[in-house]
Amino acid sequence: MLRPAALTALFFALTLSGGAPAMAQLSIPVHGNWCGPGHGAGPALDALDAACLRHDLCIRAAGGPFNCACDLAFMDELRRQPWPNPVLQSRARGVFEAITLIPCADPVGQAMKMEWAARDWMGAVLSGRELPSETFTRFMRMMSEAMARGTIR
Repeated sequence: MLRPAALTALFFALTLSGGAPAMAQLSIPVHGNWCGPGHGAGPALDALDAACLRHDLCIRAAGGPFNCACDLAFMDELRRQPWPNPVLQSRARGVFEAITLIPCADPVGQAMKMEWAARDWMGAVLSGRELPSETFTRFMRMMSEAMARGTIR
């Protein structure tokens, strides 16, 4: 039986890869014009959207999804960005955590993605900034909003 995290990773992997040629392309708009699988067009609306645009361009230049270098650069940018408000900071954190679930081709890079996410989560919990369940709550809220706006092409 697949665990929820494995199902989510599989869902994102199939969405990003486009699945079979006859499969419809699913667009999941997580934030702005560029954040989310199958979602990208128009100008970047804010700093998070611009980071998502740069990640998408990196993935395209690298020849497709599952590129650890692009994911790690994106995650590093999201970690270091001084967000202007708590709402955008929470959304960026959710995107950071979601990209951790997307597998990448290099096992060392994948391990680093997981380590960064685990370290950030532990730091937030141990410092009292958030409850242990906040990562799950944030992710589910973000995906619920995205799926409500999602489309199938």
